[in-house]
Amino acid sequence: MNSSTHDTEFDYIVVGAGSAGCVLANRLSASPNVSVLLLEAGKDAEPFWVRTPAGVGNLFFNERLNWKFFTEPEANLGDRQVYWPRGKILGGSSSINGMVYVRGFASDYDRWQAQGNPGWAWSDVLPYFKRAEHNDYGASESRGVGGPLHVSFPHRQHPTTEAFVRAGAAVGLTRHDDVVAGGDAEGVGYLQHTIGEGRRWSSAHAYVRPVRQRTNLAIESEAVVTRLHLDGRCVVGVEYIRRGQSRTIRARREVILSAGAIGSPHLLMLSGIGPPDHLQEMGVRVRHALPGVGCNLQDHLAINACYEVRKDASLNAALSGWHKYLNGVDYLLHRRGPLAIGASHAVAFVCSSTSIKVPDIQLSFRPLSFAFDSKNKLRMHTFAGVQFASAMLRPRSRGQILLRSPNPFDAPVIHANYLTDPDDMRVMVATLEWTRRLAATAPLADMVVREYLPGENVRSASEVVEFIRRSSQTLFHPAGTCKMGSDSLAVVDERLRVRGIENLRVVDASVMPTIVSGNTNAPTIMIAEKASDMILEDARS
Repeated sequence: MNSSTHDTEFDYIVVGAGSAGCVLANRLSASPNVSVLLLEAGKDAEPFWVRTPAGVGNLFFNERLNWKFFTEPEANLGDRQVYWPRGKILGGSSSINGMVYVRGFASDYDRWQAQGNPGWAWSDVLPYFKRAEHNDYGASESRGVGGPLHVSFPHRQHPTTEAFVRAGAAVGLTRHDDVVAGGDAEGVGYLQHTIGEGRRWSSAHAYVRPVRQRTNLAIESEAVVTRLHLDGRCVVGVEYIRRGQSRTIRARREVILSAGAIGSPHLLMLSGIGPPDHLQEMGVRVRHALPGVGCNLQDHLAINACYEVRKDASLNAALSGWHKYLNGVDYLLHRRGPLAIGASHAVAFVCSSTSIKVPDIQLSFRPLSFAFDSKNKLRMHTFAGVQFASAMLRPRSRGQILLRSPNPFDAPVIHANYLTDPDDMRVMVATLEWTRRLAATAPLADMVVREYLPGENVRSASEVVEFIRRSSQTLFHPAGTCKMGSDSLAVVDERLRVRGIENLRVVDASVMPTIVSGNTNAPTIMIAEKASDMILEDARS
């Protein structure tokens, strides 16, 4: 723990110190009359490659900091098991992600409200986005300053990134200075990142580091929560194992699950809350039948395209050979240069067809290219290259999380069910068409030497579909498995209380009824900001 306390009771127990859990620990413990325990299965650490923005590649397969989940074989992706990295460290996936800051569209949140979730419209959530931010864009109607989370543009943009943005404008996209402010229109512009002072600004760094000496906040790392303790339909505490020792802690007010779209439904089912037939099949006593637990799984499927470009049009050389050591010294001395920037540098939001009114494709661009070798080590391509990560934003396909066994240390079963809805393949084909269109448009086209991936041998409709099936990957945004709503599959209500259970909430990306149109880290932080107010309001009432 971060203090000498050995209390067996706390007012609030937060399970999972990821993007949401760290926010809750900060905001709930701001009241000196409230005691908070934050439990994290991973390490309480911030090693060099976590702090350093360009260290993402070193975290991607790091089993000490990463759960390293895999889906089950995906029938529509050539029976491949898709790798799903998730953070196992204080800060959760915000400590290992690409640091891209995207909120989604205003219509995403208006849709949540229309689905039976009052209080979650864009006008309701915008103040919480602003409260979280310290944005170098400056204060405005849509942007905030003074919040814990540093959000910034890189100190310098690469000329090839500017060429991508100008190519987008050339094909008719509106160039936005603030492309992710919350509008619903097609557009192109530079991306911001959760980076401050040249370092990753994870939720742990933003929300926990400044307050970890509060006497009413205890942090227990390497603590795997194995089940919830229930007294009838009321949650009264949790059981966890740390370094082989089991411990039970009681919650005087609430237990809050913030273990993510995989971990939160997994723990509910281990505790007997979930689809009754599945629980009985697994030998778990049914404490409360809630059929939607683990259902409604959504994720952003993406394809990566790579182009060889002129030697001066890529960062590959700067990140390879002796150049990378020079840039390393520059970073250590000044916190700048290629090691101080996030994964993707610019973005275009586009529509898959003229009948679509709100963009359903995200084209992220980076002025560098790489691949992982057979030992899962990131290697820059030996040629000068650039990459697109092109994603379908609002998939119609739905997956499910299930128990593998009653053993809490067995990874859950993940059925992503990618491309089970035929329209999703249409959108994926359109993502590649858009990528090729931008790469063939000046001034970006003037820099391109050749298409490396998919390559010139992927042209016909059948070849494109086959490429998507064998090459597409997750964009690492699982959501929706404890959906908010009032229908038969809803797990939590609009105040994120688990339906039919007292003193239990879920606060993380799993509560999204439909996935947002963009990266999920900023929306997850927003959800926790809003939840903290609701929790304290309910306590006062």
